[in-house]
Amino acid sequence: MKRNKFCVMMIGLSALMVFGSCSKNKDVEPAPSGGDLPANETWIIYNANANWSGGIYALKDKKARELNLSGMPFFQVSSSLGGSVFGKTLYKVNSASNAQGILKLGLNSAGNVTEDKFLPSLSSAYVSNYLVASPTEGYYWDDVRGGLKVQKFNPTTMERTGEIDFSSLSEGLPNESAGQLILAKRDDKLYVDLLLGTKQAGDWQVSPKNKEVAIAVYDLTNNKILNVTKFAGTTNLGVFIDHVLWGLDEKTKDLYFVAVGDMKRQPIDYSSKIVRIKSGETQFDQNFSIDIKSFQFPAEFNRLFVYDSKIYTTIPSRAVSYYGGAQHGVTYRSDVWYWNEIDATTKKAKRLPIPADSFYGTQNPFMHNGEIYFLSNNTSEGYSGVNQYNPATGTVKETFHLKESGRLNGFNIIAD
Repeated sequence: MKRNKFCVMMIGLSALMVFGSCSKNKDVEPAPSGGDLPANETWIIYNANANWSGGIYALKDKKARELNLSGMPFFQVSSSLGGSVFGKTLYKVNSASNAQGILKLGLNSAGNVTEDKFLPSLSSAYVSNYLVASPTEGYYWDDVRGGLKVQKFNPTTMERTGEIDFSSLSEGLPNESAGQLILAKRDDKLYVDLLLGTKQAGDWQVSPKNKEVAIAVYDLTNNKILNVTKFAGTTNLGVFIDHVLWGLDEKTKDLYFVAVGDMKRQPIDYSSKIVRIKSGETQFDQNFSIDIKSFQFPAEFNRLFVYDSKIYTTIPSRAVSYYGGAQHGVTYRSDVWYWNEIDATTKKAKRLPIPADSFYGTQNPFMHNGEIYFLSNNTSEGYSGVNQYNPATGTVKETFHLKESGRLNGFNIIAD
């Protein structure tokens, strides 16, 4: 696994946290009926069953605020963890049968999702990470080809075109990778996570030699490593492959990253943090970080979207402990994750009036036509849906929710 989502000490909620209610909050606009549905866009919906299999649906004329997917055409996949959109093209990790690699999908003349091309990985485990930067520029990670190498590919032809070698950064440790969790591009530079450490027995995360995170910055114009920048007091940038934990603020051009820390042990001295590299810089901003301990602990930040110096992420209402619960708090799959807007300047959080989430769907929020879209799966309320937030007006309204159609694991929009 990547991506891509604990110490026994609990720290109470910070006074910075501003609590709101969830789906029944009076600030939420009720789902309008009928005529206001956007006709000039196609909704891409990834649903999933208990075993994570599911389908990818494309809805243009059959959109509704309450959606029953029964009888609608879909593209069946063994692992439905969401995907990404570039223009009118869809990409996801792994094939329909869950073979390792990157799958390119499109819409046929009837508007249904169909397979286009598949770029297989040499790996036998769920480890590939990818970035589509343009129709002809893409990057991915394949440990079999070399953990300290980033592979290049053409997203149109889905052919491998070369590699970038970071092997000079090796420290001779058992588990070393560059770009396994973070592949981000800004201007002519590629930002990749550098992870050097050892994977302990029973762990899926690598324990780094030093309690810090590192990003290697590569100059794509001059084809050379510019520098390695480090930030102490946290570990492990990113989590799952279909769940990238970096975000580019399209207004300020600052790059933000989530370090999830050691998710199994949750040590207080290197807890989960949000860090950044400012516009025009190639070094971490050492004067900036947002620590999960300011809001809740044990816990981690596990989603990320940033726009206009506002950070959108989920913060749990109580302590959480990995996926099994145990001594530190409730299991990750409990309905305790609430969407928040954190001001990057004041570091104050405002809970958004959106239904609590159970962390079954891991997709990050995204912006479309000036509004930010959030996914929620709430087991206790039987709710799986999308809500959209207007940051200019502060209003939230439901985009849609599923009815008797499984869990919602991803949502994209393709505009005409």
